[in-house]
Amino acid sequence: MAKLGAGLRRTSPESLQAQRYAEQYTLPQTKLISRNEALKIAKLAAAAMGLKSSKIALIDQLFACSKKSDWEANATPPIVWPSNSRLAQRMGIGISTMKHHLNGLIKAGLVAYRDGPTYQRRGRRDRDGNIVEATGIDLSPITVRFTELSEMVAAAEYEARECKRLAYRRTVLRKEIQSLILSAKDRHLDGPWDHAQARLEAIRERRAYGISELQDQVVDLEALQHEMEDIYDEINQDLNFNTAVSKFKPLQTTKDSSILESSIKNGDALSRDNINSQIASGRVAFEKKPKREAEAVQYQNSPSRQPGDDLEGLSLQLVRDTCPALTSCDPHIFNNWHTLRDSGHNLCVSSGINPQVWQEALEYLGRDIAIAALAVTIQKTDQGLVEKPGAYMRALVRKGCTGDLHISRSLYSMLKMRADALPSVDGARDTPREAKVFPESGSIAYGSWADVVRQHTPKPTPDVDIVAGRFRNWTRKTNLDLTSPHIERVFTSFCKKWRMN
Repeated sequence: MAKLGAGLRRTSPESLQAQRYAEQYTLPQTKLISRNEALKIAKLAAAAMGLKSSKIALIDQLFACSKKSDWEANATPPIVWPSNSRLAQRMGIGISTMKHHLNGLIKAGLVAYRDGPTYQRRGRRDRDGNIVEATGIDLSPITVRFTELSEMVAAAEYEARECKRLAYRRTVLRKEIQSLILSAKDRHLDGPWDHAQARLEAIRERRAYGISELQDQVVDLEALQHEMEDIYDEINQDLNFNTAVSKFKPLQTTKDSSILESSIKNGDALSRDNINSQIASGRVAFEKKPKREAEAVQYQNSPSRQPGDDLEGLSLQLVRDTCPALTSCDPHIFNNWHTLRDSGHNLCVSSGINPQVWQEALEYLGRDIAIAALAVTIQKTDQGLVEKPGAYMRALVRKGCTGDLHISRSLYSMLKMRADALPSVDGARDTPREAKVFPESGSIAYGSWADVVRQHTPKPTPDVDIVAGRFRNWTRKTNLDLTSPHIERVFTSFCKKWRMN
């Protein structure tokens, strides 16, 4: 390797590029910027390039040797001529270390050398302080690259914000999935919880070094969360159904018990042949419990009570079949128990019931009995059996305080009455309702999917077709079938977590 001759400066591709930037300063099309703007963009760009704090501090020292008037004309570039020893002394470092940092700024294309015959740095100003001649360190590449550096800074700031948002989202998803798995194990629910825990650990161990890796992790975690939530909800619905059936199973004959259980579990449509023949024919009896004596305590001071038999007899399927009027307020209200419970306040407002009555029901009856009582009230009001829903609801709360409320019995009685009102189908089963399929292409603006977007996305409501396009892209990444029976529930969850980037 040839040795560099004495009195020569080592040349590199980066230093040549920096000199080319400096030569463009005197061109007429170069847009001038102020000294403060140049200093600000130089420091931000250096940070975006990954330069260390010592090099950014050296930028401050170089600009300290420059004046405001040096940046106001294209004729003379902004050149500074402090010696190496002076710069090193101001920064509190050695001369060789200072040279290393200066070479780093040149390689980054922020400054360039403007050399004289002997490489000495010197300059001369006139009486007004303007540079007449100078050799030393040229700061003009910052002006020439101002637009490029500004875009670089904006991109770095966006990436930092996006990485922070994705990191927060990743942490929230990890905690939610972990909480769901631990909750399912504590309740001894049968499911692929160990496999889900292994998948969660595998995603957690993957290192993310940028936006793309973080986005992949968030997409994988969201897919795992949707899958586990669907399994969890499905198991809970099965448990609620089994609880309701086991409550009335001793009151049924062996032959007819299996028929009724199969009918409710399969979600067959109500008809006189498949329900009325089992409940109204006398083969299924209802136990009439002795009425409790009224307590001497006033209603306002009555203790909260939740009858155990009512809780065991309640199921989401029972409330859905008995009280279809609730769907007029919210088409997705029966997606799961959580959605049904949280809709109490909105149901009261839409039905003309004072929300204070709902608060009293929660306090005295508990969430499950309260929402079932509200469903009965709204259904009877819709049928014209109740004129003042607020007063009727308050009467149910008062019965619950005295122990006279048997809401599950009321639901089954209403189910029987509703079956009596439906026409017979001569023993033939109704065809089960077909599952909704999300369209693979086209607009959803004029269908039920648009209602899901308008109801569940945060305000202001985004364009429904944009949401649909994002959902299709997400399902392709997660290999989710748009014809899945749970696609409506998944799309609803996707809308609830919508965020416009």
